[in-house]
Amino acid sequence: MLRCAAPLMTKGVLPVNVEQIDDVLVITLPARLDAVGVAAIEVKLNELVTNHKGKAIADMSQVNFVASLALRMLLTSLKAVQPLGGDLRLAGLQPQIAEIFRKSRFDTLFKIYPDRESALVSYR
Repeated sequence: MLRCAAPLMTKGVLPVNVEQIDDVLVITLPARLDAVGVAAIEVKLNELVTNHKGKAIADMSQVNFVASLALRMLLTSLKAVQPLGGDLRLAGLQPQIAEIFRKSRFDTLFKIYPDRESALVSYR
């Protein structure tokens, strides 16, 4: 398994960790995806996922707050990579975050896995 990791420094929030595991791009998102957090990472996240043009995972295990802007950000990245033959899968949603995805029916748009390892296995 090939691993390559690099923190993506973002303005005003914790860095977003980006790893390449084999042919899968794994992006670990920060704890708060509020307006400030989304503004700091949205363009770079979309760019990373779109430029990768393949398999991507958003590791949300550290996320404990999502605003509606975060849902839009993730959906925009998903919709950008799908026509290129790629996918953005979500991993490690905390129970309160999973509930938001369920209530907004975003759980029908994304493939969601309990942890990053399960998401990685799903791509094999």
